[in-house]
Amino acid sequence: MAKANGISKKLLAKKDVNFFAEFTANAAKAARMLGYGVAVGFLVVFVVLTFIVAFFIRNTIIKGQIRDLENTLAGPEYASLEQDAAILTEQLNDMTNYYYALTQMRKTVDRIDPAPTDLPDVIAKCIPSDSYIASYQITNSQLTMNGYSFTYYSMVDMVNMLQKTSVFASRPTLSVSRVDLVSEVGIDEIISGNTVEAINNYYGFTISGVLVGTLHMSVTRFVDGAESATALGGVETIDVRAGNSFSIDGVAEYNYAGITYKLSRIFVDGVQVDEESFNAIVAANQYVDTARGNNDIKLYYSPVVATDAPVEG
Repeated sequence: MAKANGISKKLLAKKDVNFFAEFTANAAKAARMLGYGVAVGFLVVFVVLTFIVAFFIRNTIIKGQIRDLENTLAGPEYASLEQDAAILTEQLNDMTNYYYALTQMRKTVDRIDPAPTDLPDVIAKCIPSDSYIASYQITNSQLTMNGYSFTYYSMVDMVNMLQKTSVFASRPTLSVSRVDLVSEVGIDEIISGNTVEAINNYYGFTISGVLVGTLHMSVTRFVDGAESATALGGVETIDVRAGNSFSIDGVAEYNYAGITYKLSRIFVDGVQVDEESFNAIVAANQYVDTARGNNDIKLYYSPVVATDAPVEG
């Protein structure tokens, strides 16, 4: 019995030693893990504090720069900036109006093309024997002749002969009307004694056409306004061969003096372009037409208003 008790005490003592050894090892491991955790915590705190200090210093520097800039802008050299800007704007408008007036005069000069010096001789050779020219007028590059003929087809022959001489840039227009002889010269001049001095067929005609082959398209841009329009620069002149097509590129938007404008409407010789054609011009960013005469093209623009971007969320 005593032996049995002795063995049990030894076993118990051994178990106690093993327990304390295992407990000590676990405690040491836990202490190491705690040390690691504390070190990581200190590192995180250090990094956060470093960022806070860096942001604080950067914020302080920015605030100092803002104060310096405010002090600079409050100085005497910047006190009259708005007034100077208004004066410069007014000067720019005056110079633009002056330039526009000069280009308007230049447009008038550009549109005056000299007629051929041999024009009277050329016309005289094309007049049929049963016709005559009563008057003619040259306006810029347009020639208009008024005359009379005893036969209807003589005027057509005259137009064909003129066309062959290349006097006109394109085939001229011809209008013919039968003349009431009584209303033209009076009954007394028709009747001489008992004889009527008249013929049955008596025609008046008008021939009109463009003399030279070059036409001039004037292009002007304006700021669109309810009461008045301000010119954006001067008049631009485009020389085009009669009958050929021409184009004005980049019409949808226009930049002048640092301001962007958007096309709002178009007038050609005082007639506004219809909405469907206008939308097609804006979509193509190009105005295209055929030169049939000296056209006056006016492009009206509205300033582009900047809008704030929508805030998401």
